[in-house]
Amino acid sequence: MRSAIIRILLLLPAVLLLSAGAPYSNARPWKVTAYIQSHLYLAKELHLETGIPVPFILAVAGLESDWGRSELARHANNHFGLKVKPEWRGLQYCKQTQEFSGLDAYQETACFRKYPLIRRSYQDFGRFITARKNYQATQGLSVWDYQGWAEAIQQGGYATDPEYAQKLRGIIWRYQLSEFQLTD
Repeated sequence: MRSAIIRILLLLPAVLLLSAGAPYSNARPWKVTAYIQSHLYLAKELHLETGIPVPFILAVAGLESDWGRSELARHANNHFGLKVKPEWRGLQYCKQTQEFSGLDAYQETACFRKYPLIRRSYQDFGRFITARKNYQATQGLSVWDYQGWAEAIQQGGYATDPEYAQKLRGIIWRYQLSEFQLTD
């Protein structure tokens, strides 16, 4: 009897620890949860201004900025990996980056847009996606068609990674980002 009580007392902390976890503790690492808590309002604002789905915005920002921890996010407030284009008149931040030619990855130096505030990065992403002709395929897509959004920007040339759309869909699904979509 005494040994049974001792076993129960030894197992009790483990059982309590396992049962007390948050429902998304395994689904979302702390860096993802922290990023969402800090930036969800920006994604919602951008959605209301542009119609771009909140989960899609969060997935692109998370992938491109490593959930706010990348060099580009920390030093240039660029959470979407937007590069300098000929029309860009703002600041820039140049660094080594991985690109793809087909399935072959290589390193090159590229210059990216630099922003004084993270909010400007979100706003610029919205303008970039809604105003450029190569992303017209996003127009008319449902806010729930994350696969369509991911395929449209990949086909429009947003990233050279041939698995970019698949990565975005995986992030939305794995981290249950669809729960943040506003129902306009």
